[in-house]
Amino acid sequence: MIDSEVKNLIVGSATKYFSKYGFYKTTMDEIARNIHKAKGILYYYFKSKEELFNEVLKQELNKIKSTLSSIVNRDSDSLMILKEYILTRFKLLHNAINYHETLKADFFEKYHFVKDVRDDFDEFESKQLTLILKKGKREGFLDFKNINSTVDIMMIILNGIEIPFFLQNKYPEYETTIEELTSMLVNSLKSQKK
Repeated sequence: MIDSEVKNLIVGSATKYFSKYGFYKTTMDEIARNIHKAKGILYYYFKSKEELFNEVLKQELNKIKSTLSSIVNRDSDSLMILKEYILTRFKLLHNAINYHETLKADFFEKYHFVKDVRDDFDEFESKQLTLILKKGKREGFLDFKNINSTVDIMMIILNGIEIPFFLQNKYPEYETTIEELTSMLVNSLKSQKK
């Protein structure tokens, strides 16, 4: 097998186990047994279980980033893009089981190794929201005083509701309310001139 194939096999197995049992209950032995390899092969590619989890999380978030980037780059008006971005974001993160794991306070306190991956995703989101708002301002659809403050507040709102939605598993219950909240957020930024 080619190195990249083995590495992908390991990450695939790890994704399955981390998603099903969580970081704490998953062992490197289980991941290795699942792909019929010795545990040592995992340590050839990943120095630790933390590094392997980081890779799983990166790949999970990269898929989400790719989808969200494609929304931002569409040739639609900024109001529709902003609404679709927020709704799609929540839908994708709802299914990102390993991301949910990083929302747990005790996980984040004990395992700072996820900080870089989480920071990277926050930076990505901040850039995407900035692109949408700048486009909306140019088009005359959106109006706000300070783009940086507006993006920061939007990030606080989006990140602030993740724990109740995902850790408490309330996303399905509140899915229609998310649509209403998104409409309120988009409408609050609408330019009065249009």
